Amino acid sequence: LELRKGAADVALNSLSPDTVPALAKISGLAVTQQPGTNLVYLAFNFDDPVLARREVRQALAYATDRAQLVKYLMRDQARPADTLLPPNHWAFGSDIRHYDYDPARAEQLLDAAGFPRKSAAGVRLQLTLKTSTDELSRLLGAALQDQWRRVGVDLQVRSLEFATLSSDMVRGAFQIFTLRWIGANNDPDIFEFVFHSGKIPPNGANRGRYRNAQLDTLLDLARVEMDRTKRRALLADAQKIIAEDLPYLTLWYLDNVCVHRSRVTNVQLTPAGDYDFLTGIVLR
Repeated sequence: LELRKGAADVALNSLSPDTVPALAKISGLAVTQQPGTNLVYLAFNFDDPVLARREVRQALAYATDRAQLVKYLMRDQARPADTLLPPNHWAFGSDIRHYDYDPARAEQLLDAAGFPRKSAAGVRLQLTLKTSTDELSRLLGAALQDQWRRVGVDLQVRSLEFATLSSDMVRGAFQIFTLRWIGANNDPDIFEFVFHSGKIPPNGANRGRYRNAQLDTLLDLARVEMDRTKRRALLADAQKIIAEDLPYLTLWYLDNVCVHRSRVTNVQLTPAGDYDFLTGIVLR
């Protein structure tokens, strides 16, 4: 409303994807959109007997049509992600397993994991996704319900106040939750913080209780390696393991979207989505 009536000049990453195209049509307003690094993901609880099976986690990845979610839910204001680090990062691992939408492969994996359909359209298993009360998170949950139902997974969505969600994540009281990393995934040390077995809460953010001794060793070495080439190789191997084990299903990197008055020009957004660009704007 402030933008519409001219009482505000700039809004950065604070509007719903549906709102942005509508504002772009208003005279006197403009939209600047650039690739960002902030990451939306799903986290799995490895202490859960169903999700402890790698075939199930991989099946859910294949059952998720991220391209359609980006197009219709995010209104093309995001880009699919396969790892925590953004593609422009020096340690980004491109040679990892990818999970393109493949419901037939998802069904094969669920069969192999011991969750057959009892009928042609039967339910194989039931899972619960916990989200915040944020509107976009709840819409994501509803979209995943529809996509996963096609492979026989009945997804229940529970939206919680953030304090309650945070408490449940730390205690491991969830099967799946969705959240986002803001800024932290620009540093490769995030892998140690969220996936090392020594970083299970309260020591870190390994809320899914993921444990892999080989990965621990790689991350310990990467933490102290001073040679960037050697460190990149260690982190590349770590990302291959993570992509196979899937403690996270990374969904997308959020674009940075700035809606501003037309008189605000030279808007050069940074990948992390901070406000440093304000020092370079030119008022017309």
